[in-house]
Amino acid sequence: MQTQTDSLAHPGWSLGIDIGGSSVKMALVQGDQKPWTVRGDPHEMPSVEILSGSIRSTFDALLKQAKLDRGAVGSIGVSIAGPMDANGVLKMAANVPAMAGVSIPNWTQETLKLGVPVTAATDANAAAACEHRRNPLPGRSLYLSLGTGVGGAVLDDGRPVIITRGTSGHFGHMDVSGGDPNAPATPGAGRGALEAYIGFRTLEAADVPFESDDRFDHPTMKRALTALASGIRILLAMYRPDHIVLVGGTVNIFAPALNQVQAMANDALTKAAPAKWTLTVGQSDNFAAAIGAAAISALSD
Repeated sequence: MQTQTDSLAHPGWSLGIDIGGSSVKMALVQGDQKPWTVRGDPHEMPSVEILSGSIRSTFDALLKQAKLDRGAVGSIGVSIAGPMDANGVLKMAANVPAMAGVSIPNWTQETLKLGVPVTAATDANAAAACEHRRNPLPGRSLYLSLGTGVGGAVLDDGRPVIITRGTSGHFGHMDVSGGDPNAPATPGAGRGALEAYIGFRTLEAADVPFESDDRFDHPTMKRALTALASGIRILLAMYRPDHIVLVGGTVNIFAPALNQVQAMANDALTKAAPAKWTLTVGQSDNFAAAIGAAAISALSD
């Protein structure tokens, strides 16, 4: 481990903590340098005490790997799934229910005792911030996350746009059914929601051949592409982003149809939407939320 004098050569490292349902992941970020990353021991429905211990031990392992001491950390960002209020109090936590009602900034301060600013962010905002760090896009960018569910975030020059409960909105819950009474539904998002059309479980249940070039001929995929285009049209009118970036675990399923989706979205599009906008695919990895949380904390510091 480096001495205090050595660590002063690396001032202002930002620590990102991603509290997931299966483990804690951490990243140390500074400028354009490659982040240091470490994953903690696996857990399942951990108590607050177990999470506190995991964060301390994972942080120690991260400092050892990076050869830094505690004084090198200038800010902390914490990512966790679930809505939170303006003070960082988690209102609901499906992955780590023991954390519901906890003030994330206060708890983190008590756990690590570093005496530096702590910023709490939803996992969607944190993942979006990581994408922006890798590929900074000017103006307003909307990141649409595709996976088991559908979520996302909006950034203005890298800063999250917060509308409600710590989020930019619940993108996967948009009704894209056009009033179809037989529209698909999910327990969380309801009938006709975008998530019910393009979520992984819907596609998997329909036996969509994910690895086949013919998957876009499957009726469920055709319906999914139409729903995705409809959702993008709504998002363009509501948020007026300059860029839309698709991210998440199932993004590669949709990537070959990007041009088709953009053409469908542009067809007789409302004049309220931007005249020019881009649709691209981002990168995703297991440490995206931790890296993004660190990036958000650096902006907030």
